[in-house]
Amino acid sequence: MLTVLACIPGDRLIDLRDKLPRTVRTIDLLVSVEPFYARLYVYQPGFPASAQSCCRNLPNSVLKLPVIDGRFCIRQSQPKMKWKMQVLGRPGESA
Repeated sequence: MLTVLACIPGDRLIDLRDKLPRTVRTIDLLVSVEPFYARLYVYQPGFPASAQSCCRNLPNSVLKLPVIDGRFCIRQSQPKMKWKMQVLGRPGESA
């Protein structure tokens, strides 16, 4: 039940805890949105003020995010927008 309460109501929780090595402290996240003018906000659960936005009138963008526990909250600017995310590998780190 605490996991559900970590994000603002209506936002979506993405859990990457089992997919990221414990040694990873930051990730580069490639985000694609459609339509291009839509925005996607990513923040740490429980900290909505830390939200980073994507994509500023571009179809895609890269966000550099700190990894605290491997969970992230997602908020959409448009109710029917489409979006995709991909964690990009970084030299010296295995993801």
